[in-house]
Amino acid sequence: MFSAPPLTPVFKKLIITLFTAFVLELLLQNFAGVHVGRLLALDSARLGPATLPQLFTYVLIDDSGAVLMLINLVFMWLIMSPFEQAFGKRHTLELIAAGTLGGSLATVLVALLAPIDYPLTGSFTIAYAGMAAMTQVMGGRSMLFFGVLPMTSRQLLLVLVGLALLRFIETKNHLILAASLGSMLAGGGYVRYMSRRPRPSPPKRPGGSRLRVLRGGGGGGGGGGNGDSDRPKWL
Repeated sequence: MFSAPPLTPVFKKLIITLFTAFVLELLLQNFAGVHVGRLLALDSARLGPATLPQLFTYVLIDDSGAVLMLINLVFMWLIMSPFEQAFGKRHTLELIAAGTLGGSLATVLVALLAPIDYPLTGSFTIAYAGMAAMTQVMGGRSMLFFGVLPMTSRQLLLVLVGLALLRFIETKNHLILAASLGSMLAGGGYVRYMSRRPRPSPPKRPGGSRLRVLRGGGGGGGGGGNGDSDRPKWL
């Protein structure tokens, strides 16, 4: 049965920031004639000192429209909140930064080889990074995609690449494709880095054991658990 994840602290701040930036952009552009997007969007056709902050600020600008932006926020909610619940605030913030930077760096690299005049905007790179991260977290297990379709990590990754290719076919914009694939690589790569990074050992209690109880676990264990009950229900 589908169960929506809670609004975790980091994602709550993320969604408030993105939605507030979207509303402010509309107000400034339509009523004050100030085009904030020209300053914050990643303009890979004109690289310079302003490019450095634009590697991160482009996610604050979204020219896809209110409906598509809300769909993207819901999509991120179903991904980032479970990730934050499992791995905590710091790892979630690092994943968001990795997806943002991975998408922008891939865009700049491709623009140097095949430049076009297209300022990159949108937080879709965060969503792609989160989904790619989930494929690494899943390992060989399956999950319920949006609580309906059971998918393996390989199948989910193919869906992500397919969505990026479909958008490329629709827009004929290779910079959007580069940003999508770059953010996927960054998201999946971050989880691999996170899993290999050494973790500090917990302090030993006097006269106590160093063993810790880990939440979760595979299906079919003791206590009457089964694989289906342990399968993520959010996606």
